[in-house]
Amino acid sequence: MEPGDHTTLSIEADDVFATQRCANWLAGICQQGDTIFLTGELGAGKTTLARAFIQALTTVDTNVPSPSFTLVQPYDTPKGPLFHADLYRIANAEEVFELGLSDAEAERITLIEWAERAEQLLGEPDFHIRIVHRGTDDRRRIDIAARTPARLQELADMLRREKSLLAFLADAGWMGETITRMQIAGDASTRRYERLDRAGNTAVLMDWCAGPDGPAIFDGKSYSQLAHLAEAVPTYCRVSRHLAGLGIGVPEILSADEPRGFVLLEDLGTQTLDIVSAEDASDEEDDLSPFYLEAVETLVHLHGHAAPDFLHNYDGGVMAVETSLFLDWYLPHQNIEVSAAARAQWMDIWQSIADIFTGTSPVCVLRDFHSVNLLWRPHKQGRHRVGVIDVQDALAGPAAYDLVSLLQDARIDVADALSTRFIGHYIARRFGDDAPAGENFRMQYAVLGLQRNLKIAGIFIRLAARDNKWKYLAHLPRIITYIEKNLRHEAAAPVRQWLTTHAPDWAASKQGAD
Repeated sequence: MEPGDHTTLSIEADDVFATQRCANWLAGICQQGDTIFLTGELGAGKTTLARAFIQALTTVDTNVPSPSFTLVQPYDTPKGPLFHADLYRIANAEEVFELGLSDAEAERITLIEWAERAEQLLGEPDFHIRIVHRGTDDRRRIDIAARTPARLQELADMLRREKSLLAFLADAGWMGETITRMQIAGDASTRRYERLDRAGNTAVLMDWCAGPDGPAIFDGKSYSQLAHLAEAVPTYCRVSRHLAGLGIGVPEILSADEPRGFVLLEDLGTQTLDIVSAEDASDEEDDLSPFYLEAVETLVHLHGHAAPDFLHNYDGGVMAVETSLFLDWYLPHQNIEVSAAARAQWMDIWQSIADIFTGTSPVCVLRDFHSVNLLWRPHKQGRHRVGVIDVQDALAGPAAYDLVSLLQDARIDVADALSTRFIGHYIARRFGDDAPAGENFRMQYAVLGLQRNLKIAGIFIRLAARDNKWKYLAHLPRIITYIEKNLRHEAAAPVRQWLTTHAPDWAASKQGAD
C-alpha cells in the first residue's frame, strides 16, 4: 500500500483483507451528509469494500446483502442513517430520482455502487473510489479522490499507521503468504483486534491508538481520565505482565511495540462464558458450575496478593464519577431531570459511601471480570482453565467488585442459587470462620453491586442513544433488577432516599427498549 498525491490517494491492496481495511478507514472519517461513489469493472471488488464499510459502521456480523435487486438498502449507524445503493440494474439514469438518490441528504451517508451509470445526475460526491483489478488474484488498486482534498490526509495517516503495523508483524514473524488476517469484534473503545492464522497457529493482534476516549467533561478531563480508564498500550502491558507474574490466565504477550500501540497476543480461543452459557441448552446450573468455580478461584488467588503500587485507587471520587452516568444518561432516558443541587448531593453520597472501604486492604480490581472477558480452556487444569482478557482498566480497590462483575453479569442471567453458592464459596475461601469479615464482605458486595449497575445503566443508554447500539437496551431489565436488589441493603439507604426524593419513577419502565 502506497500513498499517492494530495488530490488522489492510491492504495495497493494485496488481498481482500487489505481492501476491507481501506473500507474501515473510510468508515472512520465519513460524516453525515457524505456521498461516496464506488466505480470499477464487474468483479473489481466494489461489493467487498461496501460490505466492509457498512460492517465497520455497524457490527462485524451485520448481514449486508447486495442491493442489486432492491437497488437501495438502508442501515442505521452511530453516524446516522446510511443508504447503500447499487445502480447496476437501472434501465436509465433518471431512475435515481425515484430512488431518492439525486438530492444530498444532510443527515444521511450515501454509498453508491456503479455510480457511473447516473453520474451526471448525482452531482459531485464527497469521495469517488475507483477499484482496479490488478492481475488474476485478489490484488487491487484503490484510487480515492475527495471533493475536499484535505480529508485525504486522515486516510494517508491511517495508511502510514498500517505500514508501521505491517513492519511490526514482519519483525514478529507474522507476515507472508501463509498468514491470513481477520477482523474480530472489539469492545466499546478505540482498540481494534485481528485474529492471525499461520498454518493453523493463531494469535491476536491488538491495535490501539493512544488518547482519551471522549471529550472533556470536567476540569478539562475526559470521562476516561476521571475514571482512570487506560488510554494506551503501555498500561495494558504493565497490568498484563503483573497478572501473568501472579499466575493469572491472561494471554501471553508475544511481541509489543508499546509506543506505537501494537501488541501481538496469545490466542485464548473463542469460548467465552457468554457463548458457553448460550450453548448450554439444558438450563442446568451445574453445567456452568465448573466455569464459575474456577473463575471464583481465580479471584481468590488474585485477591491473596496486594494491589501493585502502580495502580490508581478505586476511591470515592472514581465511584462518584462512574455513577454520574446514571444521572447524565439513564435518568434523562426516563424523562427525569436532576437539579444541580441534587446532583451535588448524589456525588457527595458516593464520596461518603466509599468510606466503608476504609481499612480494607486494596487488591487488584479488574473492573471487567465478566462473561465476555472470561474464556474456558478445557486443556488446562484447575483455575488455569479460565483465561482473562480486557485487563487494562485495573485499579487498586475492594475485592468484592470483581465478584459482583461475575455474579451480577450485565449480559447473561446468573441463577440465584448459583450466585448464592459462589458468594458463599468465595467468603469461605477468603475468610474461613471469620463471620464478621464475611458479613462485611456481603455488605460491600451489595454496595458495589449498586454502584456498578448504576454505572452500567448509564453506559448502556449512552451506547444506544449516542452510538446507535440499540442491542444494549435488551439488557436493561436485568440491570434494573440488580439495582433494585442491591438497594434493599441497609448500607444503600442514602442512595435509596435520594432516588425516592429526586427520581421516584426511575424504574417505571423496566423494558428499557421503548
